[in-house]
Amino acid sequence: MGEDTDPRENTLSKRLLETGYECCSSPATLRELIADISVEEKDVAIALGCMARTNTNMSGLGSGNASSADSNWKVENFVAVIMEKSPELDWEKVIEYLDYPHFFIYDSKGLGVLVRAWDHCPKGDQPFPANKFFGKWRNLKGQLSALYQMATAPTDIIRLVASSERKVISTDDFAESSSHVRTLAQQLYDDQLNSLDLIECVLDLAETAVADDVKTFIEMMVNKTPELVFLGFLQAKTIKTVYQKDILGRLLLLYLSGHTSSALVLTKLWLVNPDFFTKSILEMYGSDPTSLSRILDIAHELKILPVILNIQPFFFSIDLAALASRREFLNLEKWLQEKIAEHKDVFIRACLEFLSQKIAAEVSRQESKAAPQTVPLSVEVIGIFLKTLSESPMMPENSELLKEVQAVCLQTFPKLMNIRGNTEAAPTGMEVSFKPDIEEEANSYYERIYSGEMSVDQMIERLKAFSQSQNLREQDIFACMIHNLFDEYHFFPKYPDKELSITSVLFGSLVQHRLVTYVPLGIALRCVLDALHNPPGSKMFNFGLQALRQFQSRLSEWPQYCINLLQIPHLQQSNPDLVHLIGGALQAAQLQHGNDNLPQDNIPSQQQQRSLPSLQDKLATEQQQVPVNHAPFTAIHVPDLASSDADNVAYETPTEAIQDKILFIINNIARNNLEEKINELIQVLDKTAYQWFSNYLVKKRVSLEPNYHDLYLLVMDSINSRLLYHHILRETYSNIQILLNSEKTVTSSSERSLLKNLGAWLGGMTLARNKPIRHKNIAFKDLLLEGFDSNRLIVVIPFVCKVLEQCNKSIVFKPPNPWLMAILRLLVELYQFAELKLNLKFEIEVLCKGLSIEMGDIEATTILKNRPPKDLLPKNAPIDGFGRMGESASIVAGSETHGKSPGPNSMIQGALWEGANAMPGIDDPLYSFPNIAPYIVFNPQIILYSSQPASKRWVLQALLQAIREIIEPVVERSVAIAAVSTRELTAKDFAVESDENKMRKAAHLMVQNLAGSLAMVTCKEPLRMSMINNLRSIFMSNGLTDSMAEQAVLATVSDNLDLVCAVIEKVAMGKATTEIDEILMNSYASRKKHREQRPGQAYFDLEVFSMTRYPATLPEPLRAQPSGLQPAQFRVYEDFARISRTAPHGSNSQMFETDRSLPMARPEVSFPYGTGTASGGYSSIGGVATPLGAGYEMPLQPSARQVLDRFTQYLAELDKLASQSNAPNFASLPQLHDIRVIIRQIPTLALSSFDKVEASRAFAQKVVSVLYKCETQLAREMYVALLERLCEVSPNVGMLVTYWLTHVDDERKYNVPVTVALIKAGLINLVEQDQELGILIESGRGTAIDFAAKLVRACIFDENMATPQDFMVALDAMGRLRGKVPESVLVLMDDLRSGGQQQKDLQDEEASLRDQLQYYFADWVRLYQHPSTTDKAQNAFLIQLSQQVIFNNEDMSSLFFRVCIEASVDRVNKFKQIPGQSPGAAYQLIDSFSKLVVGLIKIQADANNANHNAAKVALFTKVLSVIVLVLAQHHEHSRRQFNQRPFLRLFTCLLSDLHSSEQQLLPVYLPILNALSNTFHTLQPTCFPGFTFAWLQLISHRLFMPKLLFTENQKGWPSFQRLLICLFRFLVPFLRDVELRDTTRMLYRGTLRILLVLLHDFPEFLCDYHYSFCDVIPASCIQLRNLILSAFPRNMRLPDPFTPNLKVDLLPEINQAPRILSDYVAPLKSNNFKQHLDEYIETHMPKSFITELTSKLLVDKDENESGTSKYNIPLMNSLVFYVGIMGITRGIAVSQGAPMEIYQRLLAELDPEGRYVFLSAIANQLRYPNSHTHYFSCVLLYLFAESDQEIVKEQITRVLLERLIVNRPHPWGLLITFIELIKNPRYNFWNHSFTRCATDIERLFESVSRSLNQI
Repeated sequence: MGEDTDPRENTLSKRLLETGYECCSSPATLRELIADISVEEKDVAIALGCMARTNTNMSGLGSGNASSADSNWKVENFVAVIMEKSPELDWEKVIEYLDYPHFFIYDSKGLGVLVRAWDHCPKGDQPFPANKFFGKWRNLKGQLSALYQMATAPTDIIRLVASSERKVISTDDFAESSSHVRTLAQQLYDDQLNSLDLIECVLDLAETAVADDVKTFIEMMVNKTPELVFLGFLQAKTIKTVYQKDILGRLLLLYLSGHTSSALVLTKLWLVNPDFFTKSILEMYGSDPTSLSRILDIAHELKILPVILNIQPFFFSIDLAALASRREFLNLEKWLQEKIAEHKDVFIRACLEFLSQKIAAEVSRQESKAAPQTVPLSVEVIGIFLKTLSESPMMPENSELLKEVQAVCLQTFPKLMNIRGNTEAAPTGMEVSFKPDIEEEANSYYERIYSGEMSVDQMIERLKAFSQSQNLREQDIFACMIHNLFDEYHFFPKYPDKELSITSVLFGSLVQHRLVTYVPLGIALRCVLDALHNPPGSKMFNFGLQALRQFQSRLSEWPQYCINLLQIPHLQQSNPDLVHLIGGALQAAQLQHGNDNLPQDNIPSQQQQRSLPSLQDKLATEQQQVPVNHAPFTAIHVPDLASSDADNVAYETPTEAIQDKILFIINNIARNNLEEKINELIQVLDKTAYQWFSNYLVKKRVSLEPNYHDLYLLVMDSINSRLLYHHILRETYSNIQILLNSEKTVTSSSERSLLKNLGAWLGGMTLARNKPIRHKNIAFKDLLLEGFDSNRLIVVIPFVCKVLEQCNKSIVFKPPNPWLMAILRLLVELYQFAELKLNLKFEIEVLCKGLSIEMGDIEATTILKNRPPKDLLPKNAPIDGFGRMGESASIVAGSETHGKSPGPNSMIQGALWEGANAMPGIDDPLYSFPNIAPYIVFNPQIILYSSQPASKRWVLQALLQAIREIIEPVVERSVAIAAVSTRELTAKDFAVESDENKMRKAAHLMVQNLAGSLAMVTCKEPLRMSMINNLRSIFMSNGLTDSMAEQAVLATVSDNLDLVCAVIEKVAMGKATTEIDEILMNSYASRKKHREQRPGQAYFDLEVFSMTRYPATLPEPLRAQPSGLQPAQFRVYEDFARISRTAPHGSNSQMFETDRSLPMARPEVSFPYGTGTASGGYSSIGGVATPLGAGYEMPLQPSARQVLDRFTQYLAELDKLASQSNAPNFASLPQLHDIRVIIRQIPTLALSSFDKVEASRAFAQKVVSVLYKCETQLAREMYVALLERLCEVSPNVGMLVTYWLTHVDDERKYNVPVTVALIKAGLINLVEQDQELGILIESGRGTAIDFAAKLVRACIFDENMATPQDFMVALDAMGRLRGKVPESVLVLMDDLRSGGQQQKDLQDEEASLRDQLQYYFADWVRLYQHPSTTDKAQNAFLIQLSQQVIFNNEDMSSLFFRVCIEASVDRVNKFKQIPGQSPGAAYQLIDSFSKLVVGLIKIQADANNANHNAAKVALFTKVLSVIVLVLAQHHEHSRRQFNQRPFLRLFTCLLSDLHSSEQQLLPVYLPILNALSNTFHTLQPTCFPGFTFAWLQLISHRLFMPKLLFTENQKGWPSFQRLLICLFRFLVPFLRDVELRDTTRMLYRGTLRILLVLLHDFPEFLCDYHYSFCDVIPASCIQLRNLILSAFPRNMRLPDPFTPNLKVDLLPEINQAPRILSDYVAPLKSNNFKQHLDEYIETHMPKSFITELTSKLLVDKDENESGTSKYNIPLMNSLVFYVGIMGITRGIAVSQGAPMEIYQRLLAELDPEGRYVFLSAIANQLRYPNSHTHYFSCVLLYLFAESDQEIVKEQITRVLLERLIVNRPHPWGLLITFIELIKNPRYNFWNHSFTRCATDIERLFESVSRSLNQI
């Protein structure tokens, strides 16, 4: 028993244990025993602890049983004696001192000892102090044993509730609950587990060494009182382990699903954490929408239904409200009205989408006869929705959707026809169709009325009776009759006149007698309105007229309907009496309701559709697109108008006349007439119109016209109205908020321009005038941070910069204003650390420059560094266990989900993780991984991703599903293996290491890399298959065809496999770290304890030393030393971090760079070196192949087909990599290059096959066939290296390959470079090859002899790898040849005889000269690169160099430049980057040569001193010629491997160096630029396609294009125009293809950017040369042409084409002719065409000219090389343009004269293709306001009006429309023409059949019409 005592030998406890139970049998015995002992609190505590532990038996081990009262301690006597001896003892301290090493309680009797002792102490009247056991104890096991006994003890022994400060529940929590809940709460209140202190203490112990015992304790608590455990866990401060989270999730599912204690638990949950409660039910609903009934029960029972109905997303709350209405818990109609009033169109949209999805789900269920997937709606509920929505005002988009929903509802549920407010629900409410007998009887009534047996009045009376009947059958008959009548509306035009007349009377009578109400009434009225829009006299017009007359007495009830009727033009002409009656009804309605409060019906209103175009339309659309639940930017708030400002002002839209006056004033206002126009404006602008005016000014003017902001501010100042200022300011904030939160703003530069303009305007209104922007309106720093978090910096940074730019006009807000500087500091931090694009950095630089402050002087903030990562998911979107939006989010939002639904556990886990903010103790889920959505690669060649944006969401779902399927078995298995290996190795190596941190670091390094590598190796192939299956399934389920789905699947998997593998690797590494820490927890703790208690002493892990024999057997370097692990030994673990593991390609690896210090692993790197790697996702561990886990029934070995398919993929990848690599040969590739990695993998693939020899043989055969087709040295050496590897697999394969290469006679082998490579590799033996060559030569075949001679010559002379003696047999055979000997043999013999002496001499001579020239160049390079070089030293060298003899000889100087260029280019091509070396090191020679050339030009002088400038230009031209020569040689020689970078660098350096010396070269700078332009013209892409991208970059260079265009008198314009023409001509054949390649698309984008720069900075250039450009741009490039035609002079202000009643012919610019620099007459000069044309225009003679004109425009078949068009398009363009100009200059009216006669003749005689070319030529002249635009616009409109062919009018429309439906910009003249065409009644545009020939066409026209002017 000595071991039970403390080392200090507690005397009291020792005597007690020695004496036994008898010592406490009486007080006298005990007094005698301890008489000589001094007693303190600690002694008493140890004694009581000993008594508690040995209460059952004296062994203290908890076994045995007390048989009598004498066999245990009489603790009452012990306490009494102690109190006598030491009455001053503090008994609470006694309880505290129970925390000693050997304290432990085995059973309840042991606890009873302590409780009895307390009861008999002086404080016995107080409850037992159980709270002393809740604190931090050193003896964890003793503490846990005491807590366990207390928790299970009866309440008569101890009451934990009484001694706990905090309870889990209290009875007051359930005061308003039912009696059952209160009774249950009272029972639980007295339970031992109703102690929050106890539960938190247990949870804290779960993180200690007694974690396993804590699990047992928690399981006991869960089994005993799960309600208190669940609520206690929720209220606890920390929940750290996955085990505890699983319990919480399991219990939550239990109580949500239904349990006797659910009401109590959920009531308390709602009180404690309502957010968690909300997230939980949302997740439950998302997982199973049919659980809505249970959710309603919960909400009703807890009396929280009103609160739950306020939850967003709206889809859930609407569904719940519908169900609550059915159970009569809620007045649905009132609730809908309140919600619509609160949320307006957002809620209306949600209701409409809700109805759409519910109806679709119900129809699908009816068709499939399946169980319902959602809670169905009753017909009555649908009726309430439709009624309430139809009575609510809404935006046009929602109104259109409501019509569609109404139509679908009535078609799906015909019984809606008879839904009335007071009708009870029919039992067959969800029937989709009527019974056959109902249909038959309903039809019989129609037969009777059409046959004359029944009159219309009788039918109406019968319908009235049916509608009011209580008989369900009669109600169904009524609904069926109304439904059938509406259903037949589309067939009314086919009815005979008599039947249609009867039907019209019946139709109108239904309305008149109120037999249709609500939704059916709206449909009936719309049908009549649509019928009246038909031409007068038609069947449908007569139908509408007759039906309208039946209910004309009710028209006053619908004033808006009257307005719509009055807007039908032909109704006023054909029926003036009816129009008069309608007008009277409208007046009566206005008198009854008042003008401002007209009731709105569910009828389309044309008047409502009149609104301002452009920004206003966009903003209306954007309001729809701003996310309802979570706007990206919440730091902006629109201010309200001050009540004092808006009091007593009834705002209204002014009349159209007033609007026109105001718009006219604003259009014509200027600084010189400001005062006059302001006076006029003040007279017409009333306060009631301020709201309309501010809306117009901001949306139509300010957002589009930044150049007029100052003018509009002057207007505001002049009006001097505080109310107007606040209106405009509020409108500005509102539009900024919409644009900031719009998705379009992220992708559209035009939208961002609007936002920037509004930002500048806001700053001008406020900051520039020393007025602040309040923090409550815009918090700029918060705005920037939200942009950073949501990846929308591209939107917010330009906006903020534009606002702050106005500070330069302020006195208050200039630097160093603290408010301004705080924002600037954050902008600088974003600039430095946020990896911004250049354009965003440029915005910040411009801002700093505008504020006259250096960016370097601004100290960046540390907000981004210090702030925690922000959760970017929507607040109301539940998150599942993988950190992604759960399925419920998509269901609630109304989108379909595919793939497997999550199980209950994942649903609960999702709610838990989402509630993490409310419960700080809940950490990340078991397998959390980064959000991969931003890193998924979508191949641009897959049309699906651009045509269907939703498909990107499908891909994300499929990838996440694939990860979920694979991740658990892969990670668990990888982590288990890695953890076991790490545990064993670290335990051995660190057995004598006392530093636990060192051990932890080593364990982390090892386990992370082992687990990551194992996961990568194991998961790749199964993951590939899972991704393919999931993608294929989700694509097919969304309606994709097999071929399209397969293409998208393969490309997507290939692009994203590495990304998904990297995710799994990252998860494995994180899980492994946690796992190894748990495993080694005791090891860490023991080392820490040893270091604290015995500092400086050696540590020995006794478990390791006692269980193994390794210390004695290991060699000295590996044996553990007493001082711990040595640095050399620890380096083994550090090397795990240095294992070379290449990251996945592309941007996928970027997402992990901030999370990991180790590079990502690639399976290609680790695969060949892994232990027993097997294909198909199997790894061989210990010689046994084990599958990944359950569910993977994959074969142990792949099939031969799988192996061959994989090998084919490897070969394709090798070929691709070889074509992309710039390496000259295989030896220059780095060791971890992808080519080398794949070559190492292929033999491993062969080994994985069932028959490795056969697989290797097949592989080798394929490689050999590919080898002889190679064209590059790299490819040849690559495949030879692969052959070597394959030959190593089996000796048989090596022998077979060698035999085939050497002895098989096949002419495909006559490839000298390949044979040389094989000889170098040793795959061909020279001796055997010599023998084989001798046989080939003796065969006499010319090809064989030629091959042999060339091979021998290459081996001896070119490669120096053999001597003539090595080819004795072959040379002997050649010597015996007679007759005609091939030339190659003669050359070989001559070389052998002369040793190539003559050639060698020539080469030596040239080499000597080149060496001398290279020496000169090397001297210059050394001087130029010398650190202390000066301009003076360089000039001296150049002067000396120019005096050398080489510059006196033209050829010699050209050779010098050539040698320099070739040396510079070769340096780049052969340069190998060394780590740490500057990337520019490769280009040092090029930079030096450029400086040399410019220096020589500056000092160049004419030999005759005649013209030094000409000499300078001549020298530069010579250098350019040599550059072109060298470039052409490289381009021809390298072909596809051509490297354009060195030449791009050379030209760029020349431009830069010339710019630096511009002042010195000023007289010759333009000729130099022209020389460069001529060189670029020579190097145009058509001639040098390999130089295309560099060429494009050069012609648009900032030191070339602007300088050429800024030249005086536009002297450089023709040169640049010629270059652009070259670019367009090169692009033409590629742009004709429907599908663009990636390279073409990139080149096209570059071209667009050049044109955008020209459009912005040099619009006059595009204006003057527009004809030339349009002449070469193909017809398919509509946007490209629009860019050019949209240009207008910078000094011109374009009139708004949407201005009402704009008089184009009165514009001052319209009579001015534009400047045309293009030669448009040249095509007319051939064959005297122009002469005949001029003669005809002058005299209308000869007549034969006009008749033969069409044939002259055709292309001669012999000349039509391209075959793209049979018409001469340049000639057509020239003819149209020249004739128009002649008409303009001679003042010939558009409608008469020879020009129009020619145009009309061409329009009539040309076929459709020619007509299209002709009309396009006219449309090319519709540009900015000028005489040409006006003339050709009139020509086009006249041709449309006068043509009597519908096809001609359709083609004119097509030419205009196709230029309008593309993205902006649109030419001004084009807009003017099309607006005139569709608005002017003269052209009767909308009545032409082609506008309604198909539904898609009709919608297209309506869309264009709305976007133009909301017609």
